[in-house]
Amino acid sequence: MGSNDGGRKTEQEGSQTSRPDIECVHGASLVGMEASHDTAVGKDDRNSHDLNNKPTATPYNDMSNEEEILPNHIGGPNTCLPFFIESFLGWGLCLSCLSVSGYHYAKSILLSSHWYLKFRQRIHVWVSSKAGCWLLGFGGEKRKLTTIGVNTHELTVERPWIPLTTYTRAELERHSPWASYLSLVRILENEYPETLVPLLALESDGARLDGVSRITPPSSSVHDDLSLTHEIQARALKADAALVSVLRHDDVCRRLASLAMRPHDVTIETTVTTTTAIVFTISPANSHSSAEVHTTTYPTTTVSKSRQATRTTTTLLKQYPHNNLLRRISNLWNQILALPPMEEAKTFYRIPTTNSPTAEKNYLNDVVYRAYKISLIMPSYYEKGSHMQAKLSKALDMASSPEEVEVIIVDAGGCTDLEMILKSETGCDGQKSKNWGRICIVSFSSGGGRGPCLNHGAKSATGRILTFCHSDTTLPLRWDERIVSTLEHDSRRNSMLRRSATPRANSCSFLFGIDTSPEGLSMPFASSSIHYFPPGLRAVETTANIRSYLYSLPYGDSTLSMHACVFHFLGGYPDQCLMEDYELVSLLRLRAALFAETPSSGKERLAMIRGPPALCSPRRWQKFGVLYVTLMNSRLVNLYAGSMKVGPDVLFRHYYGKEPPKREFTCSPWEIVLENRLNGAHST
Repeated sequence: MGSNDGGRKTEQEGSQTSRPDIECVHGASLVGMEASHDTAVGKDDRNSHDLNNKPTATPYNDMSNEEEILPNHIGGPNTCLPFFIESFLGWGLCLSCLSVSGYHYAKSILLSSHWYLKFRQRIHVWVSSKAGCWLLGFGGEKRKLTTIGVNTHELTVERPWIPLTTYTRAELERHSPWASYLSLVRILENEYPETLVPLLALESDGARLDGVSRITPPSSSVHDDLSLTHEIQARALKADAALVSVLRHDDVCRRLASLAMRPHDVTIETTVTTTTAIVFTISPANSHSSAEVHTTTYPTTTVSKSRQATRTTTTLLKQYPHNNLLRRISNLWNQILALPPMEEAKTFYRIPTTNSPTAEKNYLNDVVYRAYKISLIMPSYYEKGSHMQAKLSKALDMASSPEEVEVIIVDAGGCTDLEMILKSETGCDGQKSKNWGRICIVSFSSGGGRGPCLNHGAKSATGRILTFCHSDTTLPLRWDERIVSTLEHDSRRNSMLRRSATPRANSCSFLFGIDTSPEGLSMPFASSSIHYFPPGLRAVETTANIRSYLYSLPYGDSTLSMHACVFHFLGGYPDQCLMEDYELVSLLRLRAALFAETPSSGKERLAMIRGPPALCSPRRWQKFGVLYVTLMNSRLVNLYAGSMKVGPDVLFRHYYGKEPPKREFTCSPWEIVLENRLNGAHST
């Protein structure tokens, strides 16, 4: 994971000591954390990080106090290893981490693909056949072969599972599939009754948990009335179309459907009863002759019970195969899963749903809201206005049409002098030939980390394309033009893409690069002006781009962009403090790899924009070295995506040594909306 956030700190007012630097795992400064850090042009923290002294131990240092993964003298400016040895070790470690990313890709994508499921089912049929039993040593057993005579070409292969939206693991724990299904049924019955299929029945019962509405049949025979049959089919098709429309446009219903239909683990307990019959024969002890022997037989039965627990993965549809609503949703899943068409993405316009910005400036006839091409969203936490102004000036100079770009700076707290950005009207060259279409500063105080902060910025955006850029990332030349051209395929429609067999870009990202210019290597945290180049830094760049190309897994420091309607359709970033970009990109690449082509939507891909890369700051590698940073990032991915399934809050405590950012609400925003809608339906 290429982390680009360097150690940035500001000195606290008064006599408080400067707090340790807090770096984001794979991107800009983590939003919502209660720590301060300096910007690239801010003050240096020479008291705790000096070229001639070892780093001062602090309670919140990046896990180095909790677990010494590498000694302090390996990596960073104080390294004791020769340059070529540390560079060689860095290349080896980066390549090994690339193989780890390949393992997670195979686990999440290849093992869920259609061809693998079909291959596994064919192996199961072969093992159950007579030849398989004979070769595996089961020929002597009398087994009930249920698959004898099955045509393997007509096997029904299970469809790969692709969720509709992103969700956190806390949401999975709070919403079981059955509870999500019941909530979905309640909303459909009260708000969208047209989605329920009319079902002819002899009686009308009040329970409609099967997702159908019942009507009383007429007195005439139903089977003989052909017109009535056509009417029922027309009603069913109309109800299916209404159900697809609701699940595509209602965010809460779409999330509930995804949670209800997802595979989940269940534990099946079986009780095995073993009965043993014992017969006792008792003869009189004082009998001396055979004539006086009287034998008494007492039958005794011993019953032993044992419980066996089996854990398996199933779905609600497998548990309730006759449920009408579940079968309808399953049959319509590909239609619900398809992205909004390209024509809708190009004309998408969304009025901001957040509060009014704290400060804003419009350059185009003082229009408050208009359909901009791109909304550039930059989260900031304990940033200085001078640093943000320098970054925006560079982005302004690199843009082709900045008047079509809306800049949204999300102030998550601790920022100073951000208003000076609104007063600046010139780029780095001092010319006034370019201006942004709109600049606004929105405040975010709900906490919860960078995921909720980025979602808050997206809700404040009006552009048809959302570009999420970290505060210490430098955008390349003509970045806005290249983003629009990649996402919109040079203004081609969906039908043209399908005819040319061109996969649609569901998102795009720049190549990964590290700023090794003299300004980037100036090390603002050190007392010396030396330009320290960490050994193995090129290995980080190379392996990050290989990972992005081979495994479709770019991180947030590569500047992720997508259409606004696609972002909201997929549920945005998950509401968590860490690994939010990993979850969103994982869903995008899952769709690109497993989503089958439909009449309304073709194949998808996660596009990498060729050309100059987006450059991120090398400060973190300068401070801790390539070995330490690479090992830590790979470890976090293994803990999160591996078999341990460590949650983001636990990772936050493990990595930063402190509690996650305090949240205003325990549940996600969509869960609050769900609760209000369910309470409103209950009251009515």
